[in-house]
Amino acid sequence: MTDNNAALQALLRFEKPEELCQFEWGYWPESVARWREEGMPGDTPWDAVGITRYHRAPVAVRIFPPFEEEVLSETATTRVIRDANGIVKEVSKDTTALPRYLRHPVANLHDFEQLRERLDPADSARFPADWEEQARALNDRNSVLVMGGTEISFFGWPRDLMGVENLLLAYYDQPELIHAINAHHLRFIKEVYSQILRDVHFDFIFVWEDMSYKNGPLISPALVREFMLPYYKELTGFFRQLCDCKFLLDSDGDVAQLIPLWLEGGIDGVLPFEVAAGMDICRIAEQYPDLIIAGGIDKREIAKGREAIDRELEAKLPLMFKRGGYLPSLDHHVPPEVSYADFYYYIERTRELYHRHR
Repeated sequence: MTDNNAALQALLRFEKPEELCQFEWGYWPESVARWREEGMPGDTPWDAVGITRYHRAPVAVRIFPPFEEEVLSETATTRVIRDANGIVKEVSKDTTALPRYLRHPVANLHDFEQLRERLDPADSARFPADWEEQARALNDRNSVLVMGGTEISFFGWPRDLMGVENLLLAYYDQPELIHAINAHHLRFIKEVYSQILRDVHFDFIFVWEDMSYKNGPLISPALVREFMLPYYKELTGFFRQLCDCKFLLDSDGDVAQLIPLWLEGGIDGVLPFEVAAGMDICRIAEQYPDLIIAGGIDKREIAKGREAIDRELEAKLPLMFKRGGYLPSLDHHVPPEVSYADFYYYIERTRELYHRHR
């Protein structure tokens, strides 16, 4: 059996392990439903195609205690709800389409101060009652344990608290609010994860921003340098004193302008390199030879059948595997347009190409 942890660490060090550690970042629920109808064995896509999964420690690392979830109003097709993060949004009853956000918990500094009681890193109730037992199980794993999710971020976190439009305005109208949120959040992350790191070791640290779209970042590099870079530097420096770790940052869209800033902040790798936004992993690999790259396989091509899959993989994987520092995966969650047979073929062909070109 493949030692997935050892294989992953070797890949992150630009080494060439005997076996490839493969994992996908996620699947649309409609994809999994389709695959079950198409005869997918087992309970999960990871198990069905023989790749590892990734998961996170079962500690409450966001707003806690969460807001009480409630339905505020509804129509025949939609509901307006308040979710556990205090966000009021309109959701579809029939699909998993993105919701329409109506109101967020923070609009100003007063709102943030009111919320701080739910952002106490010292609250022991954030840990499950059987934490010691769960920590032992986490350390005896053959899967990928990721430190962090959507909470380790300095754009994504204030965006979740404020909403994207309010956040973008606040960089100019309420700069003190953005710094207050990020300074507090940095202290929160350091304290919470310092506690967790006493008991478990992680495979890498996951930073989540989602701060770009197809034409580029949502804020200028100058704003990144002022409002995010100091917090990145302190974050990465702090955790490198506690553990031997790599930082991988997730953002959709065209992130070309942001990669130099992220590297300056101590980030080691980036994902998922959306092809539809013009992200070309072969070009990025040449431009940044020390950057860990994950993703970059066009999900749209994987939906077109074996010939298209072969073209996509053969155009990218030989170069990437030879270079090293590459974790192969699609450039986003697997969409329902991809059949189970084509997904399985893509996984198998990726493995074949690795053994041929590593």
